[in-house]
Parts: sequence; C-alpha cells; structure tokens
Amino acid sequence: ITQGEQNTILRTESAEVKKIDAQVKKLVRDMIDTMFQAEGLGIAAPQVGVNLRIFIARLNFGTEQEVVVPMINAEILSRDENKLTREEEGCLSLPNRFGVVPRAQGLVVRFTDLKGTKRVLELEDLNARIIQHETDHINAKLFLDSMEGEEVSGEELKKRRTRKKK
Repeated sequence: ITQGEQNTILRTESAEVKKIDAQVKKLVRDMIDTMFQAEGLGIAAPQVGVNLRIFIARLNFGTEQEVVVPMINAEILSRDENKLTREEEGCLSLPNRFGVVPRAQGLVVRFTDLKGTKRVLELEDLNARIIQHETDHINAKLFLDSMEGEEVSGEELKKRRTRKKK
C-alpha cells in the first residue's frame, strides 16, 4: 500500500479511465484483495500506486447486506451540506493516524461499474463517508487535509473508545 503524507502518487490527481479492459479488471481484483488483507472499508487506485480514478467501497459494512462496489470515474453529484457528521477517520496510507473529519451525512454519487454501465447511488452515514474519503484520494487529498482538531494515534483512539463505553 502506498504510504506517506507527502507521497507523490497520493498527492497527484488521478486520470480518468478511458476504457474498462482486462488490465482495469485485474487492477480492481487486486485492489479488492489488498483492501480485505488490510481490513479496510475502501481503497483507491493511488493507494496501490496507480493514478487512475478507480476506488472500491465496502458498503453496508458489517451487515448482511455488505457489498463490495468498484467505482470507476466516480463523481459526487450532490452532498447534504445541511447535515454534517464529525467522525474519526483513518487511512490505509497513513497507518496508525486518526482524526475527526467533517463529512456530509448524505450524498449522490455517479460512477461507471466494471461492465461499463453508468450508475447513480444515494448514500448516507458510513456509506457516504467512505465515498467522500475515497473520492478525496482520486482528487489527491488525504483526510489530514480536512481534519478538525488534532491527530491521534491508534492507541489513543482505543483508550478514548474504551472510556466512552464505561
């Protein structure tokens, strides 16, 4: 996984996918494998060293309706800016670093699927957050760029979550 706050690949805007060919399909399969190995909720092509507008999103995470959705040339058409959520986010490219990021609670995203069909999804909550995070990746942004407050380590995050449960 491509890592580092100043990594050139992560900081370069990704190119549009012109054609969904065998190479793109193999890249998507490899990205899905990498995402599951790293226990991620999503992964973008720049995170595997490729500046193409492709990402994978695990929607409905942790439910029986969980689905892995490859999105090619995804574009957020609208965001529910009236409803912002502030949640802690991490990133496979910035291991053990977390911070609170404000995100729209709902959005509409348009993308092309692996068969070349244009699709539109209306998503909210964690699903919307995943799409915003991954869209940032293909636009050369990291969660640190939008973070509010200070960054915390994985250990600190675990402590905070344990305290909240008590």
